Amino acid sequence: MARVRRFDGGYSQTRLGPYRTMQKHGLNYEEALALANEWFNQPETIAIASQPYSVGVNSVLNYSKTESRFTVGDAMHSFVEWKRISAARTYFETTLSLINHHIIPRLGHLPVEELSQPVFTQFCIDILETAPKRGRGNVEARVRLEDIDHERLRKRKKTLNTVIGLLRTAIEMSWENGDVDSELYWRRLRRVPHADTPRQFFLTRAQAKRLIATCRPDLAVLVQGALYTGCRVSELARLKARDVGGHVFGIYVEPMKSYRGRYVVLPNEGMTFFLDQVEALDDEDLVFKMSSGRSWSGCHKHLFKEAVRRAGLPEGFVFHGLRHTYASQLVQAGTPLAMVAKQLGHTNTDTVSRTYGHLCCDGLENEISRRFAPLQIAVRDPRLKRLRDTLQNKAEPQWSWPRKNRSKASGELVSLLRKREDELR
Repeated sequence: MARVRRFDGGYSQTRLGPYRTMQKHGLNYEEALALANEWFNQPETIAIASQPYSVGVNSVLNYSKTESRFTVGDAMHSFVEWKRISAARTYFETTLSLINHHIIPRLGHLPVEELSQPVFTQFCIDILETAPKRGRGNVEARVRLEDIDHERLRKRKKTLNTVIGLLRTAIEMSWENGDVDSELYWRRLRRVPHADTPRQFFLTRAQAKRLIATCRPDLAVLVQGALYTGCRVSELARLKARDVGGHVFGIYVEPMKSYRGRYVVLPNEGMTFFLDQVEALDDEDLVFKMSSGRSWSGCHKHLFKEAVRRAGLPEGFVFHGLRHTYASQLVQAGTPLAMVAKQLGHTNTDTVSRTYGHLCCDGLENEISRRFAPLQIAVRDPRLKRLRDTLQNKAEPQWSWPRKNRSKASGELVSLLRKREDELR
């Protein structure tokens, strides 16, 4: 298939021909690409096609100085330039995207000293009520704070706190550099109270096997790689043959979200799997590739979604859930959180503890059961086994505010959020 984006934001596509397989005659990738280019260059196709986007990720701050006073945009410019040389590329690109989407359009030309509490409160409400941006697609309609459901509100607050952190750090750097004269400009930008939802669904081994069986062969191999290592799909897509079994009984994962690479230790079964994948490869060859020979670059999503549907798994289960499955299985088996964090590439156990700490209850339950002196004669209760079997499938809790937190946030925004949370309860 060949497809073009139209001026109205929709798409038009055409069928080029059958895909070449071992049994049938058809088109290979190069032949299909040549036919696609012919179709793209036809006058009727050019007449409806929109202008192409620039190749690659935007690396420029969408701000030009027009004020004589020091603005939020000026603070963000200094911050972005520092991150450009100090942060990992993927982190820098994500940070710049958040700044260009949320901060610059709303506060870019505002002098820092005019960033008052009412202005900041409205800025936070705007972010909470704005739908998340997904690629270059059309943004969904804005939803009032009073009408946001609990799960969307939880996710929007997480995004809001990330944006507040960027804004606060940029202005703090400006104060340290002498561009603004008061530390109050950044100290009064408080994050909103927020609680991460513990990870409560992950695949059992039976579900994982069923998922692998429903994947097409090249995707099945990629899924197995994720289940053996807990790696992100982007890390697996960049894995080369030389990274397998080099210095440890496992693989080396190149740095992605930070400057730190890591080694992931594998069990015997996992090591055998990876050695099988690289047996006929050169050192610089990619371990995981599509059946067409191309590298995996986001095209796994719709294939994985179809496999999830065929396997009878929850509709919302995505590839990143395999990473959660890996971590959850280790934690449930009693692996120390520090070791799990090291395997996942986290700098400390905070994220692992917040996300998977509740799964440590298995070890605690065993200790309590073993050491508790019974009050009555032990009777086998079938309800206990049924409860243990169904605990994993419990729905996520219907709350997002912690009972206690260290945040000292206050003001109009917090009042509105607390009112909305009370209504949701």
